[in-house]
Amino acid sequence: MKLIQRTLFSLAFSVTLFSQIGLVQAQSFSKLKPLQISQKFKPRVDNKPNPVTDGGATRGRSCLKKPESLIPLTPANIVGTTVSERPTFFLYVPDSTATTLEFNIFATGETENLYEGKLPMPKESGIISFTLPENAPPLKINQTYQWSISMICNNEDFSANPRISSWIERIEADSSLLKNLESSNSRNLAAIYGEAGIWNEGLNAIAKQRCIEPNNLLVRMKWRQFLESAGLNEMISKKLINSCSVNNR
Repeated sequence: MKLIQRTLFSLAFSVTLFSQIGLVQAQSFSKLKPLQISQKFKPRVDNKPNPVTDGGATRGRSCLKKPESLIPLTPANIVGTTVSERPTFFLYVPDSTATTLEFNIFATGETENLYEGKLPMPKESGIISFTLPENAPPLKINQTYQWSISMICNNEDFSANPRISSWIERIEADSSLLKNLESSNSRNLAAIYGEAGIWNEGLNAIAKQRCIEPNNLLVRMKWRQFLESAGLNEMISKKLINSCSVNNR
């Protein structure tokens, strides 16, 4: 009888112990889950609305092979944000007969380009990235810039060349962001930047993850969430063309 009682007590203790361990593990996972899985971009309270210009609209269609457009990968209706003095820009390039891309950026209120350069045309449609090179002047903190990309199809009639433009503002990284970045690893960078409302570095971080783990379902889900939260649903399935192999610096 005593043997049966001891056995029952031992079983009860084991069940209680494993239940407590399971509860602790569940609580720990629930704390990690938002950072590991949630990958949304949350605009800052002080994000500026896009100035009244042609925005992301594409002009000219003379060399496009399909009814598609150049599309800047920037959050809808607000100015993109960066903490880098030479950030990375992303855009979707459709199939065309253009031979080159032309990049321009200038500060708000200025007429002279801060930097201009030519980029090679990708051999297929997809998302490309471009990082301001070291010889480009650095972006100034709290300054808004307009950047544009043109597909050079016609050297005589530039109005026939497809072109898009968008906006970016360099802001200063606050102490909270810097602290989070110091204690993070590459897998969590996009979540940290997204939570802080830093668009360009957040997109660049999740794009790098896709390059490293192209078949990882969790990474693909994070990519989807990040783009959806910025209104870029149509870009989710597009291929990354040069981001995994080209460094513009």
